[in-house]
Amino acid sequence: MKGGRALPRARIANLVRRQWAVFRRARASPADQAWAAAVLQPGELDLWRRFSAHDQHHSVEVARAVELRLAGTPYAGDGRWLGAALLHDIGKVVAGLSLPERVLATLVGRVVEIPTARRWAACARGFRRRFGLYLSHGPVGAQAIRAAGGREAIAAWAEAHQALPCPQLPEVPVPVARALSESDRE
Repeated sequence: MKGGRALPRARIANLVRRQWAVFRRARASPADQAWAAAVLQPGELDLWRRFSAHDQHHSVEVARAVELRLAGTPYAGDGRWLGAALLHDIGKVVAGLSLPERVLATLVGRVVEIPTARRWAACARGFRRRFGLYLSHGPVGAQAIRAAGGREAIAAWAEAHQALPCPQLPEVPVPVARALSESDRE
């Protein structure tokens, strides 16, 4: 949570687990890479390939969890929802932060509100700008998806996915938004 409020223990555990995966050098398997290539359209796939190995791995984990949550529903098998999971964090790539910088930015994000981060991204230089881009990666990612010719539902999710509680968007049905949100916060 932003604004100095304490993070729930489950969220802290998730952040620690994700950072530990970086140290273990988590990578998307060749099979997962092929699966992502089958789900994404060409411009979207070009973006996804810009992710670090860890970020590709995380995005596949989220997308596989979404796939399970949507199984047996009218939304199962729709590539837009899997694509939204695969590209939800693509805006982080623009910031170009190293792992230690990402950890520091995440800590800074506990006390800096999103509007401040957006101002930093738009006006500041150096680390402050890069931290701002990282912390407000949703709109940055949505812009990149749209520029690559990506599907609008994927861009809309990337733009809004940081909102708590689960965002409601005209492009994304509520059960899908819930599955995307829950899968990213596991």
